[in-house]
Amino acid sequence: MTTTSTLTNLREVGGAGFQRGRTRTVLRANTEALPASVYPASLATVVDLRRDDEIAAVEHPLRSLPGYRRVPLFDPSVSEAAADAISLEDQYTDWLWRHRATIAEVFRAIAAAAPGDVLVCCSAGKDRTGVVSMLLARLWGADLDRIGADYAETGPRLADRFAREREESQDLERTTTMQRCVPETAVHVVRHVESEFGSVTDYLRAIGLTDDEIDGL
Repeated sequence: MTTTSTLTNLREVGGAGFQRGRTRTVLRANTEALPASVYPASLATVVDLRRDDEIAAVEHPLRSLPGYRRVPLFDPSVSEAAADAISLEDQYTDWLWRHRATIAEVFRAIAAAAPGDVLVCCSAGKDRTGVVSMLLARLWGADLDRIGADYAETGPRLADRFAREREESQDLERTTTMQRCVPETAVHVVRHVESEFGSVTDYLRAIGLTDDEIDGL
């Protein structure tokens, strides 16, 4: 059960003020059993990246919003990550191709969003949401320092949640690994994309987005 009345990891993709001047703002967040009033009234679209079992356990507070979309980032037809992908860096870069079909659907959902602000969310707002956020921020011209700082901001925002998870963990080493939240992780992922594909735009094309869909982002 949550012990706070605020959504601690709700914030603008790319950091405060990064999207100033854009026609809409894309926000990122964790998901908790909180009232809908904790979210900005400007939200028109929610892209929920969680698995079906996670959604069943904690229904999204904005599930009745006409623009609420369930778009799991993990493709249920394949395993979530390679067995040898232990570090977060390896897991994230493995996801980029392993889950390319569902990642493409996530970006299509953002591109096709109705007028108004957009929320991208998962359980903690750190891993799945983090990967989508770093790719979006880079697509919009963010430098690596900004992308790294945006990713790392989750750590202090979820300090209480992470402490509870460690107390309840049956595998403290894995829990600690999964909670790691440092700028270098996001920088590694962006550099991997640019090394393998050339740019985030080229990656999106490689996983099936059209130029019109990319322009919609």
